[in-house]
Amino acid sequence: MAARCPDPAAAKQYIQEQGAPIVIKVDRLAARKGVIVAMTLDEAYEAVDSMLVKGAFGSAGSQVIVEEFLEGEEASLFALVDGENDIPLESAQDHKRVGDGDTGLNTGGMGAYSPAPIITEELQSLVLRRRL
Repeated sequence: MAARCPDPAAAKQYIQEQGAPIVIKVDRLAARKGVIVAMTLDEAYEAVDSMLVKGAFGSAGSQVIVEEFLEGEEASLFALVDGENDIPLESAQDHKRVGDGDTGLNTGGMGAYSPAPIITEELQSLVLRRRL
């Protein structure tokens, strides 16, 4: 579930209804740093104020997107496509958080590794079949 909120009151109301943990994002590009994973309601409210009231991300933060927190690893699978054919490329994972054990703030893309160990041949086949 997700909601796009242009003002702090609407964002905080939605956050209150959904509970924590929850993800708060600016609605435009912000050097991949406009994302806060709030583990508590207070952290979520603080993120909303930082983005919408204090303007921490400038015009990128004119609205926020409040999303459900999903637990697990994220990986990317790349392919070349022309509308009819596809050529799967390698998978990759980036280092999401600055601290050891995936802790701290998002890095904004400090580094990545490839192939991503969580992308098995079976998962890659499933993703490519669903895409087509």
